[in-house]
Amino acid sequence: MSGILAQYDSLGATRQAIERLRSEGHEQLDVFTPVMSPELEEALGIESSPVRRWALIGGITGFVTALALTSLTALAYPIVTQGKPIVSLPAFFIIMFEMTILFSGLFGFAGVLFHTRKPARRLSPHYRPAFSNDRFGIFVPAVGATEADRVAIERLLRESGAVEVEVSE
Repeated sequence: MSGILAQYDSLGATRQAIERLRSEGHEQLDVFTPVMSPELEEALGIESSPVRRWALIGGITGFVTALALTSLTALAYPIVTQGKPIVSLPAFFIIMFEMTILFSGLFGFAGVLFHTRKPARRLSPHYRPAFSNDRFGIFVPAVGATEADRVAIERLLRESGAVEVEVSE
C-alpha cells in the first residue's frame, strides 16, 4: 500500500502530528508505539473498548447458565432432606459465582481476539523494529493522492518533528 511513514522520538511530537493530520482530514492512520499511550488514543479519537461489553455479556451468561444448571439438576434429581426446599439458592451461590467469573474471562478473551483481529498472520509491512524500542510511527495511506497532496503530507510530518520520513509507492 502506498503512503508515507514517519518516525518520531517523542510522544508529544507524535501526538501533535496526529492532531494536525486529523485536522487536515486524514482519518485512516496507522500508529505504532512502544508503549500504551492514552494521549495518542485521545488524539486518534479512539473511544472506550467494546471488550467490556463482551465480558458483561459473558458474566450474565455464566450466571444464568449456573443458575439453570444447578436448579434444573436439583429438580431433576430431588433430594428431600428434613423439609428443606429442593432449589436452595445459598447452596448454589459458589457455582454461580465461579461460572460468572469463568464466562466473563472467556468472553472477554474472545472479545479481545475479535476486536484486535488476532491472531495476526504477519506484521504490518509498515512496521519497523524501532517501534518496539523507542520510536513512534505514523503511517498515512496515500492511495489515489496527487503528488501535491503527498508533498503536503510529507511537509506536515517533517514540520511536526519527524526524525525520519519514508515514502512508499
